[in-house]
Order: sequence, then C-alpha cells, then structure tokens
Amino acid sequence: MEKVVTLEKEYEINRNTMAIIPMESEGRIYSKVLELKGVLYVDLTPLMILENSCSYYGASLEGRRQGTKVISSITHKPPIAIDPMSDLYFFPTTSPKRSECIWISLHHVLDYNSTSISNTLVIFTNKQEMEFPISPSSFKTQILRTSYFRTKLLQRINRKS
Repeated sequence: MEKVVTLEKEYEINRNTMAIIPMESEGRIYSKVLELKGVLYVDLTPLMILENSCSYYGASLEGRRQGTKVISSITHKPPIAIDPMSDLYFFPTTSPKRSECIWISLHHVLDYNSTSISNTLVIFTNKQEMEFPISPSSFKTQILRTSYFRTKLLQRINRKS
C-alpha cells in the first residue's frame, strides 16, 4: 500500500529550512524540504521555492544572483542570500538550471564526509544525516564560496560610514 503524501501549496525558506531536494512523480517536479523537526513536501520546484522566498523577503532571485556576482565575483553555481538579516544563505549542488539541483542551507551544515568519489554525506545541525550526489571537493568548494560571499556581504552591511 502506497503512503499518501500531503503536498503543501506554498513554502517560504526560513531558519528551520536545511535543504530543498527535487523529487519527481508522474513527470512533475516537486520539492522535499528538510527542516529541523521534520520533512515537508511542497508542490513547487526548488527553484520556485527560492524565487518565492526571495520575493517574500523583498528581493528577486535574479537580483540576489546579480548581488552575489557583484559582491563576490561568483558566477558559477552562485550561493544565494535569501535573507541576509535572517542568515539564510543557500548554495546549489549543481547548476541551478538543472532539475536535479539541490539547495542546502550553509547555516545548518554541521559537518560532511566523503561516501564515494561522487557523493557526500552531510551531517546537519540537528544530527540528521543525508547523502547527496555532489563530490566532497565540490561540496567543500560550495561551502567555502558561500562563506566567503556571506562574509563579504556582512562587511558591506556592517561598514561604518
């Protein structure tokens, strides 16, 4: 017997969001959202959740992408500051244009380990573990780039005039 899953119609990224994972069913892409205290399924693609969340916090996803580029010169697989005031920084595991792109919260990554040459086991702040299809070296690069971008943005925000 199949388990019935309730799909949420809307979702905004928040402090409890750890990762947004694309799922496919009957030719449609929806999202599995890992939160600190559980899992939600949302009837939106991960990119739509990012777009809606950026709008919710007063910006556009494209504006956030451009901001990342201007502040840090990162153009390939750029991290996104969903809301700098809430410390919501997410990075993609692959090109955001690809339907299999997973978005991970910088804030919730406690540690990570290699499981193979092409997979990484992520340990989140709530001690939950999940394996993702991203090489450990790429994962480390994404963590470092997101941290660098976060630091550069915070320096601008906190700069005294």
